Amino acid sequence: MQDFVKTSAMAMAICLAPALGSRALAAEGGASHYLPGTAGDIALAVASEPGLQVANTFWFQSGDVGATVLEGAVRFGVDADVFLNLAYGAYTFDRSVLGGRYTIGALVPFGHTKIDASTVGPLGGRIASSDTSFDLSDIAIIPVQLNWNSGNFHFKLAEAIIAPSGGYDVDDLANLGRNHWSFDTVGAATWLNLETGTEISVAPGIMVNTTNNATDYKTGAEFHLDFTANQFLSPGFAVGLRGYWYEQVTGDSGSGARLGDFKSSSFGIGPGFVWTPTAAQGRLNIVGKWLHDLQADKRLKSDYGTLAVAWTF
Repeated sequence: MQDFVKTSAMAMAICLAPALGSRALAAEGGASHYLPGTAGDIALAVASEPGLQVANTFWFQSGDVGATVLEGAVRFGVDADVFLNLAYGAYTFDRSVLGGRYTIGALVPFGHTKIDASTVGPLGGRIASSDTSFDLSDIAIIPVQLNWNSGNFHFKLAEAIIAPSGGYDVDDLANLGRNHWSFDTVGAATWLNLETGTEISVAPGIMVNTTNNATDYKTGAEFHLDFTANQFLSPGFAVGLRGYWYEQVTGDSGSGARLGDFKSSSFGIGPGFVWTPTAAQGRLNIVGKWLHDLQADKRLKSDYGTLAVAWTF
């Protein structure tokens, strides 16, 4: 289980990955900077060892929603496929801050999206349209993350700032940027029993958004909760359950919110794995999962897949 201790800590390179920009349609476009499945797969609140950690996550979503406001217009029958590559780096300092371990990080996403939708034409009929984009998505900065532990219990508090740096054109149907800032405050708690190789983690957060000035649309505040449970079957391999719950706690606003407050919610669950190759001596983690939305209201009902590789130096 000693390798598990190392990989649990360095897995923060994956678990820190915050929500970020996807035009994968609640909120404006039926989606937001919160991406289900990016909170991590193991030990969500366990501190990283001091030093540099890097990770790369492949994130895929395929889903549909009946109606949403996208790029200033009401769209119907929206289908979206999104693939993102999330490159992440973090550094954990040796000196403690407020009695906890202090980490900073940044995430750079880019990828491809394809969206099919229709609008109501001047004579009342539906006009179908389709668009694709390959571009940078919105970059996330984590200026502060603090981790504490007490026996088998571990705790985390972090702030992520997501900047409108991704590709965006209000005249395009498909964009990988969202054209507004978001501020995501996230906590996490992990119970980790090294003797049995059992872990349970929860990570609640609140995301606050600014206005998309191109469409005068302000997405309401969003509550999100990610959870994971793992059981190690051997010192280097674990299987478990992953899931998330998303709920808008305030409505959308602005002249662009043509469908009203458009509060949205969704819930998904699925299996996942953690693999720590013995030859890497605890420095390498490979994790993956699949999530299926059991419920989605005013948000893309989707399937999600992730595969992530993390390395600690």
